[in-house]
Amino acid sequence: KSSGSNSGQSLLIILLVTAVILTIGLAVASYSITDIKISQQEEESARAFSAAETGIEESLKLGLAKNVTVGEIVAKVSETAQGNSQDFDFGGSKFPSGELANVWLVGHNTNGGIDAETHFPFNGQIKICWGNNINIDSSTPAIELALVYKDSEGDYKIIRQGYDSNSGRTIGFIPPDDTDGENCPPAGGLAFAKDINLASGNFNLTASDTPYLLRLKLLYNTEEQAVAVNSSNNLPIQGKCYESSAEVKTSGITRKIRQCQFFEAPPEIFDYVLFTTGDLTK
Repeated sequence: KSSGSNSGQSLLIILLVTAVILTIGLAVASYSITDIKISQQEEESARAFSAAETGIEESLKLGLAKNVTVGEIVAKVSETAQGNSQDFDFGGSKFPSGELANVWLVGHNTNGGIDAETHFPFNGQIKICWGNNINIDSSTPAIELALVYKDSEGDYKIIRQGYDSNSGRTIGFIPPDDTDGENCPPAGGLAFAKDINLASGNFNLTASDTPYLLRLKLLYNTEEQAVAVNSSNNLPIQGKCYESSAEVKTSGITRKIRQCQFFEAPPEIFDYVLFTTGDLTK
């Protein structure tokens, strides 16, 4: 009896140990399969991202959208012209304090050279919008505007003006027109806006002047902020944005990259070697 009882207990213990080992083994196998699957997905994601990057790089080099095949992965690239309309938001880019955002007021040819025969009208109106929120504090962005133009004698000149919603912070800057946070959609509207007329006020261009370039620079913001413009007439083309999408067919993993390429503009030092028709102290 005692022997049979011991045998039964031993069998039960063996069964329990076997069950525990099987459970642990299955768990380890499950984790291993999951890890392998995750590793495969990460590898395929990296391959798709690399292919999408290659599509962007090739398109930027050629100046036009071009599909690219990397191994068995095809990166499909599309392009969207920037400018050539009344609205321009720099392809959705945001800017840190001190970085220039350039809006060309003259056209460009297919090689990227300036075509001054196509230009924004001397008496055109432009609404400048900036800022992501309407809180007024030390980090609320102000904006500095520099208008580069060519006068009747063929000389390049520059006019400056600054706008700041934080009154008294910057000498020579004036308040914006709008601070309601509903300016220059589509991105829900930006915080601040200022309407300028190139033929009046501080700018006062004449029919013999050719506006060339509008240079916008945010100041004081501690985080990157959006800038956009809305104009009375269509702006010249500013460049292109490319979107590259690559998919791994076996898994369906897709990666997308978007990159904008705008026409080159002179460096900031260029502004300080031009004649200035007015003073700006900050």
